[in-house]
Amino acid sequence: MSARGGEARLSAEASGLRHLRWAREVLASLEAHAAHNPRLSAAEREAVRAEADALREAVDALSGAVKPYRDFLEQTRVLHRGRARVGAFLCADAAGGDESARALSAAFEAERAEMEASARRPLREALAAAKGRLQAGLAGMEERLEARVSAAFVESLYPPLASGGACVADDDDPDDDATAVAAPAP
Repeated sequence: MSARGGEARLSAEASGLRHLRWAREVLASLEAHAAHNPRLSAAEREAVRAEADALREAVDALSGAVKPYRDFLEQTRVLHRGRARVGAFLCADAAGGDESARALSAAFEAERAEMEASARRPLREALAAAKGRLQAGLAGMEERLEARVSAAFVESLYPPLASGGACVADDDDPDDDATAVAAPAP
């Protein structure tokens, strides 16, 4: 399986958090090669370290986009989702078409729409841009390392994926959303 062939690449549709986990796994592989792979020449080791430094910057940038978006989803967005459920409940439970319930539900929907446009959209755009920069950076890294070291080396950097390439497979962690989902065989 070639990383350049896409099989070891995380799906572009995967969440920012999943991209962050995946990139950190690749970074850990790079750092382990640089520190412990006796087959690397001095020049190759230096190239691997340089790629690790560049990837660390991309990981930090992605983390800087993931955190605000995750905080938004887990705080602001859930507030609006809760309000929408209350509005729907009040409308469904209202006998004879309660105007105040419909008005409250409409106000909640207007607030949600405003939140989507003013807060969520810019955060999603920043996250999408950071994911795109990470993917492009990894593609460049793959090309350089494949030319400098080998395609097998590049392949060794990537963790197994689960859920059709949507997340890193991690059978050892029961709290991981990919637990017990084996990656497809190469």
